[in-house]
Amino acid sequence: MAISYQLERGENLLSTILREGPLEYEARTTVDEENLSLQLAQVCALTPLPIASHDFLRADEAIYCYGNNAFLNGFGYDWDEFVQLPSRRCVETDDEVLERQRLLDAVKDIAIMKSLTGEKGDVAEDVASNYDNLIRVRKDGRKILLKGVNLWNVYDVNNSHDLLSLRSSIKSGEIKAIGQAVWIKTVEYLQK
Repeated sequence: MAISYQLERGENLLSTILREGPLEYEARTTVDEENLSLQLAQVCALTPLPIASHDFLRADEAIYCYGNNAFLNGFGYDWDEFVQLPSRRCVETDDEVLERQRLLDAVKDIAIMKSLTGEKGDVAEDVASNYDNLIRVRKDGRKILLKGVNLWNVYDVNNSHDLLSLRSSIKSGEIKAIGQAVWIKTVEYLQK
């Protein structure tokens, strides 16, 4: 997830979460290079920023595979039901399902094009600026407003490659997106 974020956004996911989310954590001001994976897992779990991901591997549609406590609480799910939930269930109407899918597809397509050219920058900014005030629905039917939505593709990669060779593998089709992830700056609860 972190390497995929760096591929598409050109910045370190851990540093971004530490910068964007007020976090009472001893690593708040420092990144431990030797334990990045463990530190990222701890920070993702503790941050008040909602973070989630879905994969394309278990079914014909995207199914959630991760949600931190902030995301689970914001959407009203517990872990066991959440990791079996199709991600389209976070919207209410057929039109919202289509709009959501257009956003996911656009982020995927733009990321592929930027990977092909090696262009850096905020992939989702190109499309998400039109989707910065997303209305989603909690399990209990209550609507929530998402602001500062940061969506990126997740690739099946590890630390064994440098970013240039990863981009080359994406360009050649050797590496494909296996899911998408999101962190959200603000969640506001709307009146029923």
